[in-house]
Amino acid sequence: MPNKLSPDLDDQQFQQNRTIPRQRFNHKETVTSTTGEWLYLPAGVGDVLVSVAPAAGTARVEYTQDDVAAVEAGSAEGKPWSEGDVSGYTDSLMVNAVTAIRCVAAGGSTEFKVTA
Repeated sequence: MPNKLSPDLDDQQFQQNRTIPRQRFNHKETVTSTTGEWLYLPAGVGDVLVSVAPAAGTARVEYTQDDVAAVEAGSAEGKPWSEGDVSGYTDSLMVNAVTAIRCVAAGGSTEFKVTA
């Protein structure tokens, strides 16, 4: 079952400061030697900062431009991010023009974070 990028409920800065247009979104998970679940990126959220930190082995981020129905059915095609497979902490600023992203870890556990 795909995950959803959720608002950070502890982030209240936007309520006291009109220059901050909205609440931040955060997602964090550990993916262990497998392909993680898709994470939907909500429409209207601009760029997202995506990071992977493999403890061992390698990891990469994949994205899909397929529709939500394909993601739900498990038939969405994953495309690798431009960083490729990495063996150490790596982050990338991605434009939110995709349906969903996920982490793929090989050879160990990887911390996968997404903020927007």
